[in-house]
Amino acid sequence: MPITASRKKIVLIAGNLSHGQGAHEYIKTVRLLKALLEQSRCADRLEVAYATGGWPESDDAIRDADLLLFVTDGRDGHLYEDVPFVKSERRMRLMEACMARGCGLILLHFSTFFARAEGRRVLEWTGGYFEWQDEKGERNWYSKITGNGSKLALADRTHPIARGVAGTIELEDEIYWNMRFLPGDPRRTPIWTVPELQAEGEEASLVGWALERSDGGRSFVTSAGHRYTLWMDDSFRKAHLNAIFWAAGLDVPEGGVQSRYYTDVEVESLLNGPAAPARPLYTLLLSGNERHKWHNWERTEPLIKEILHEDVSVAVTSIFDPAPLAEWDLSAFDVILLNYCNWHDAVGLGLDERAKQNLMRFMEQGGGLVVLHFANGAFHYSLPEAGASDWPEYRRIVPRVWDHHGSSAHDNYGSFAVSISDPDHAITRGIGGFEVKDELYYNQAGDVPVHVLYTARSKNTGLDEPLAWTSEYRGGRVFQTLLGHDGESYRVPEVREMLRRAVRWAGYRIRRRGLQASAR
Repeated sequence: MPITASRKKIVLIAGNLSHGQGAHEYIKTVRLLKALLEQSRCADRLEVAYATGGWPESDDAIRDADLLLFVTDGRDGHLYEDVPFVKSERRMRLMEACMARGCGLILLHFSTFFARAEGRRVLEWTGGYFEWQDEKGERNWYSKITGNGSKLALADRTHPIARGVAGTIELEDEIYWNMRFLPGDPRRTPIWTVPELQAEGEEASLVGWALERSDGGRSFVTSAGHRYTLWMDDSFRKAHLNAIFWAAGLDVPEGGVQSRYYTDVEVESLLNGPAAPARPLYTLLLSGNERHKWHNWERTEPLIKEILHEDVSVAVTSIFDPAPLAEWDLSAFDVILLNYCNWHDAVGLGLDERAKQNLMRFMEQGGGLVVLHFANGAFHYSLPEAGASDWPEYRRIVPRVWDHHGSSAHDNYGSFAVSISDPDHAITRGIGGFEVKDELYYNQAGDVPVHVLYTARSKNTGLDEPLAWTSEYRGGRVFQTLLGHDGESYRVPEVREMLRRAVRWAGYRIRRRGLQASAR
């Protein structure tokens, strides 16, 4: 297929290995990035190639590239090799031609090392570099290196590269800093700093930046990335994928480029088949709010992520405010989980019209919804201090809701036995009854038809009260459970397994290359 303005050619270039296992894993890095990009939602807009040995076999491979990414050695005095494109004048002229036509450029970690003359020559493309050589040509570092224990901090949360990226990332990594910059370069946007460095001036602690070049191209450079295990961090991975999209001239999704980490075996399978794993089941988890913490969402949110990530086919993005439901393209996700209620939130006033339309459109397109515990009380006219948030359609999307003006209630928090009502459903198959410590809700309001999956006997009503069910809304699947008041339920093996299955079941219809989930 020919490369077009809407389809970008990305070339990932790995240098020769020079360090021990686990550090400077250039080949593994480009192979992982290729797998991540080709499994992304925008895979049909990309052509991704990688080269090892520091340079493609033919120069033609990069002549029409939209982005060149280098993860290679850089020379440090008499140690190691030069960054590959400064090794010959022929390569430099080719790079100059690529940059002049606006090709994107990304340099990772050791690829930022340049001798003084070469560094000054490429400064227009990179915006900064690690300068190891003094004016006499000696190995006398201007730039510096720090060891383990640093934190990457986002310096600009508004840049597309920062979308969906955590404000801080814990590192056990080697960081290069006090880079040589063009002072006050207006083209440069800081992305990552390491505030704890004993640095003089903001530029000195800058370890990741984006550059809007005068030739119309874009560059991203970071000195982080010594250890390969950093790719297991969701935000580290997302920032780099966002940077690739941005530097290649693609729009970065509002929530960032979704992905999950792939093991070496999975990468090999994805790149060389034939038994490649399915692309991830992209899941958006909304938890909160700040005025309603006695449902312990600050504890349940990490537990829910932990449970879902035990299924390597699931990738989870967490948010703590409903605003992204209005701002993001929800088609980037297969399933939305609601662990949120706007109790006492008189400020937010619920969902705005864009969020409502987005959520309904998401369901119409086959998106799945999983509703946890008191999320069924959200956006309801009976909510204390938040009645103005009332959204009647929510009561058709979420089939059973808590009505403070009605008879909704729960047994005192405590232990009770759960019985499986439908042992043949994809979510419950093979799972028997179990004990759980939670709130047992009853008298939830609603008349939308539901299919009950499990129940428990209420001490207050003396009845077997439904605690989980499935339903549909405009073509999308809905799973709702009333369990999940705090972390206790999420430590029960049966609850954990059924939550993973519920996410797979709910997201089944929207998958383009789906999990082999059985559907009722």
